[in-house]
Amino acid sequence: MSDTLATGPGDTKIVEAAKGVWEKAKGKPYTWNGHTTNGFDCSGFTMYVLKQAYPSLGLDFMTAGSIFASPHFIPVTGTPEAGDLICFRKGPEVPYDHVGIVYDTTHWIGSQTSTGVALVSFNDFFWSKKPHFFIRLVKAIS
Repeated sequence: MSDTLATGPGDTKIVEAAKGVWEKAKGKPYTWNGHTTNGFDCSGFTMYVLKQAYPSLGLDFMTAGSIFASPHFIPVTGTPEAGDLICFRKGPEVPYDHVGIVYDTTHWIGSQTSTGVALVSFNDFFWSKKPHFFIRLVKAIS
């Protein structure tokens, strides 16, 4: 992945929530449609973290596809930061179908079928080759 990530703290509430949920979910398997610390899929993990970080926003559970279309998120036009979401697709003809959270300048965190919730390097052989983009949570919708 050739993205350059900001060295600033980004959204520390999201990053701290992601770290806390990761610690609770370590060793638990990926679970299709899972949205508890007993097992997550990618969108379940992401939405659980966002609800922990910002409970007052009243975010509903969303699938990966719904997250991309939600007015709660905007495309990142500058440098992605910790707390932004990273969105992947399997190929050029496939809609975006995987989501994780930028953790720091070298890693993102998400729930994958092969690992469950895990930190993933931006240079990971598999994920670095997938088409991707970044979106940011909008904390106030007018």
